[in-house]
Formats: sequence, C-alpha cells, structure tokens
Amino acid sequence: MVQAVEGVVFPWLDPSRYSFALGIEAEGATWLAGQTASRHDPASGRVVSGGPAAEQARICWDKIEAVLEAAGRGVGECTEVVEYLTAEGLDAQDEIVGERRASCATSTMVVDALVRPDAVLEVEVVAGGPSHQVRLPQLLPIDSDGSVVASGDLVGQCEWVLEEAGRQLAELGLGLEHVVRTVQQTTPATRRDYRATAEARRRLLGPAFPASTGVLTSRLPHPDVLVALDVWASTAPKEIVRHAEDAYASLTFSPATVADSVVYISGTTAWDPTTGGTIGEGDVGAQAEFVYDQIRQVLEAAGGGIDDLVKTIEYVTPEALPNYRDVNTVRENVLGRPFPASTGVAINALLSSDWLIEVEAVAVLNQ
Repeated sequence: MVQAVEGVVFPWLDPSRYSFALGIEAEGATWLAGQTASRHDPASGRVVSGGPAAEQARICWDKIEAVLEAAGRGVGECTEVVEYLTAEGLDAQDEIVGERRASCATSTMVVDALVRPDAVLEVEVVAGGPSHQVRLPQLLPIDSDGSVVASGDLVGQCEWVLEEAGRQLAELGLGLEHVVRTVQQTTPATRRDYRATAEARRRLLGPAFPASTGVLTSRLPHPDVLVALDVWASTAPKEIVRHAEDAYASLTFSPATVADSVVYISGTTAWDPTTGGTIGEGDVGAQAEFVYDQIRQVLEAAGGGIDDLVKTIEYVTPEALPNYRDVNTVRENVLGRPFPASTGVAINALLSSDWLIEVEAVAVLNQ
C-alpha cells in the first residue's frame, strides 16, 4: 500500500504548499522527492537556494536525512542516488561528491536549469527497494582501460553500453531480457543519428522491451562520450503493459513494465498514440494534462490507478520552465492523495521539438 512518510521535521520550507510528497513508502522502499538547497530566508521573507556548491550539497543531504529519519531509515540504506547538476554544478562536482553521504552508486544528469534558479544541484534518492530489483551503476562507453569506446559514433556507443549492461547482468545470473526500465541521455548534436540506435535496442532488448525514457542534455557526465545509460532489471518475471498496441508495435520500448507489483512507466510526452501528432503545442499545462491522463490509462491497463504512483520525474524544456506552475495545477487536479514524490528539472530538449514536458513514473500496485 502506498503511503506518505509522516512526521518529517522540515524547517527549511512548508512542504504542504506543494503537489508532491517528501517521501512515499511502498513495497519495502522509500522514494524521496528531489531535494535542492531551497530554504526560507527570514531576512528577505523569500525562498532562496543559492550558495557555494558544497553548502548546497550539505543542505540537500540534511533534508534527505530528515525525511529518511521520519521513515525510520538512514542514508546507509540508500540504493539509488541521482544528482541533477547544472553546468555550474558539474564544474564543482568534486565539491559535491565530497559532501555525498550515501555509498551506493550515483548517476549524474546535467540539466539546463533547476526549478529554483540559484540551485546548482538536486539530489534524488531511493532507500531500501523492492527485493527483486537490480540497479546497475550508470553506464558510459568507457572500457576497463579508461578509453572511450567508438569515439564519435553514437550508434556504436549505444550498442556498447547495452552490451556492457548484459555483461554486468550476466555476473548476477540475469540477462538483458530481465531489464524493466532504462533512462538514456544523449545530446542535441546527435539527434539526427538517434533513430539509428533503435536497431541495437531491437536486437538486444526485444521483443519484450523495457519501459524507457530518452532525453537530450547539453552535456554528459564525461566530456568525450555521446550517451549515458541507466538500467534497472528484475529477478521477478517481467510483464509488458498493453496500451495502444498498434502505436507501440514499431517502437523499441513498452508503455510500461510490471515486475511483481512495481510498475515502471516509460517517459510519457504529448505524443498522441492514436494520431501520431502532438497535443497542446506550445502549452505545457495542456501537455501535462494529456501526459498524466496517458499515465492514468497505462496504470489502469496494468490493473491499478493513478493513486498507485509513488514517484514522478518531470523533464521540461527551457521554453516551458517559465510556465512550470501550470504543471503544478494539473498535478493538484488529477493526482491522488498522498501525492507521489517528485523531481522536476529543465533539460536541453526532448526528442521532438514540439514536446515541452516528459514524465516518467514508478507505481506500486495495491495487491
């Protein structure tokens, strides 16, 4: 059963003002909302989020520890950490790493901006976790000698990181057929080659494709690579959620996968699977309304509902960021209580220039 973490002592802000929970508990895991250094400044009466990178990182981890403490957990139980860094944050990454309190593998995504304009990082964690879930370290096309593989070749690098995922899973007695979710970062400079990467996905991940999210970022965690891949697998049987099957027949990802009671929902955009067109062009609020309705339909196809959401990650384009409050209104109107934990970041672009928002989500069915 999905429930919010209660009794959090949170002196930095009033979390009741927002359409997300600080933490959600379900299936033996605690999913936390992404945390920045935002805090109320008594002198100005405003919310501020700036400061040196190390100070911001300390505040992020102080907040995370406060939520985990209320859930009866500690940072030693973190199984997933994602650091969303602005370009300034990436340049100060050594300082940020020095403040990191969790010892599990950490993924990095470079964003154009965070919702709080002075923030240089946002930290998102999961503690505990479904016993069947396997989270690989972030995969970059860099071999054991530290050399970049297939330099300058997006297709070759995408193939290599998938094969590396297979090698790492094989060491755990699993294979690529056990993959339930992927998140792939590439850059706008390689957008024209992106379609050509589908062949490797089709060959290595098909025919029971995982849920997937793909975003375009200005920079990647390493300056000489063209792709970064995050992979989740499961020891439990994987089921494919059937939704808009005709539209997905030619694609190399599924609308969602289910392993045990956990639903992994692909990044969902304003792409209308019935027409192939874009809904709400130029209007992030209209696109968000469509996106969350699509997520509802996928969850219902999986045997659940919108109330089963535990975590959402909202990727918006820089053009949409000034109107991001419209997304908050949509969440308040369509999401159940408790609200899911959430992270929202501005990335350079989505795979279609018409899309302003992409939402990936995780849910736990009430079985």
